[in-house]
Amino acid sequence: MKNKTPFKVIITAFVILLASCASTDYVENDYEKNVALLKTSAPYTTDTTQNLQKEYLVDQTRAGLIREYFKTNTSLDLDAIAASQKSTWEKALEVAVFVAKNIPHNNQKESLIERNAITLWEYSRRNKNGFNCRWHATILSELLLSIGIRNSFVTCLPYDKDDGDCHVVNIVWLPELNKWAMLDCDFTEYATSSDGTPLSLQEMREYIQSDKDFTVNILPGFEASWVAKPSGLKYLQAYWAKNLYWFALYTVYAFDLEGALNPDGTRTYSSTYTCLVPPDYDCSDVNSGFVITSAATAFWAY
Repeated sequence: MKNKTPFKVIITAFVILLASCASTDYVENDYEKNVALLKTSAPYTTDTTQNLQKEYLVDQTRAGLIREYFKTNTSLDLDAIAASQKSTWEKALEVAVFVAKNIPHNNQKESLIERNAITLWEYSRRNKNGFNCRWHATILSELLLSIGIRNSFVTCLPYDKDDGDCHVVNIVWLPELNKWAMLDCDFTEYATSSDGTPLSLQEMREYIQSDKDFTVNILPGFEASWVAKPSGLKYLQAYWAKNLYWFALYTVYAFDLEGALNPDGTRTYSSTYTCLVPPDYDCSDVNSGFVITSAATAFWAY
């Protein structure tokens, strides 16, 4: 955590350490403490001058290549999903289930400098044990972008900067509802309100702060997984209370956000990596080179 090189920080701090619920008792033991931290954090600012509007840089030729690659090499027909009459959320769930069924949660066994939908899929065929949440969110993001579904992968971080057990999920834009929805193909879950509406990360945070309940839903086909058991759902409740303190994402829609390194050791889109923190929280020691903001509206802009 002391390294000041931005993408070394990502590799070190954003690798989720969790392979199962084992040896993570501190998450549940600290539940009340983490809820209190969320409730007492300073409110985000209402600054509207900071422009973090996401730039749409999706290469349509590359999108076609991704769709063709997965149609040829897997059972996933992205063109058929895109052409269906399903809602955006239903399409996103279908793709998320494909990723989750084919790639289990685990810590990867080798490093990949260039991480995109195709390289990650090919890694998963060489290493059937799976990989971590960041790689899950990256492959899902590119598959969804290839069929025109806007989404970002977001790192969700705890108050304790020495706790490397953060989590990375996707937020999917639902034009039918004019809102974001959290989608986690690594832990095979998403969250909804009491009326079944998918919730965003920001809404999940606000629900915890105001003592409102949200429902953790399990992706279709994973009803027998550890996540679906009462102990798993209890764990996730505590896990989200811990990891909704601050967030980081890229403010562009594009493929290869974590593509090949440039000669200077950076990546093409590294300057667009942005962190949302409460105004009384200092994360500069672990985020040298990133944009830091407390303007939630700008950060979550469509």
